[in-house]
Amino acid sequence: MSSSVLEVTKVTPHYWKITINHPPFNLAGPEFFLDLWNLLQTAEGESDLKIMVFESAIPDFFISHYDLQRAPSIPADLLAKWPLMMIKLATMPVITVAAIRGRARGIGSEFILACDIRFGSEEKAILSQAEVSFGLIPGGGGVELLPNHVSRSRMLEIICGSDEFDAKTAAQYGWINRTLPDSDLDSFVDKFARRIAGWHKQSLSSAKQLTNSRFGLPRKEHFFESYQAMAQLWADAKVQRRMQILIDKGLEKEKDVELNVAEFTARFPMH
Repeated sequence: MSSSVLEVTKVTPHYWKITINHPPFNLAGPEFFLDLWNLLQTAEGESDLKIMVFESAIPDFFISHYDLQRAPSIPADLLAKWPLMMIKLATMPVITVAAIRGRARGIGSEFILACDIRFGSEEKAILSQAEVSFGLIPGGGGVELLPNHVSRSRMLEIICGSDEFDAKTAAQYGWINRTLPDSDLDSFVDKFARRIAGWHKQSLSSAKQLTNSRFGLPRKEHFFESYQAMAQLWADAKVQRRMQILIDKGLEKEKDVELNVAEFTARFPMH
């Protein structure tokens, strides 16, 4: 399978590696949405597939954030499938792993939260739910999935503060499973994936299904409820003006801005 944004390497029939490669910042735009939807549809139909590992080809960015400038070019029916994509990642009979190197913000954080397992580069993984700093909320995934991993107070710190968290803190909070030295991340994840790829698929899928039932995934309607709440905020004229200001000042254009979004948005408070 080839893709303009998600490059699929079939390491074995049981183990696929998915590389996110959309320079310069791995923004989640129309190609990402389409490729992810198609990938999940394909993966669900692969009877031999047991594990997928998601990684980034761009060391500073896993998924920087939603592509604000190109949002209007995402077909409405495809965009509306985002909650379904999160649900599929969390429930499909394939183990999904995020190997996080670089920034995973907003929709990027929601994506890794929907994956079953998350490992982060000790030096290079940065996590953030930055939506509130844009005048939005983490709709369609963030507010549903974070409570399964962090406490209420930490969730409010993450969402309302809209700050950036290093890998060590994210692991302490429960946001990710663990950190590894950057030089060890790829080999560790590959060894882990090959180990899982050797097990009986029915055992793996049953283990995932039962784990979900014991921990209680959010209801499907909750994903769509928060997605609609975010859509309403998106339509707000004040939010639209703010996003245009941020873009005019360098968001999605200058690397220094994309590397330090939390500091950048703090320079332009909403009053």
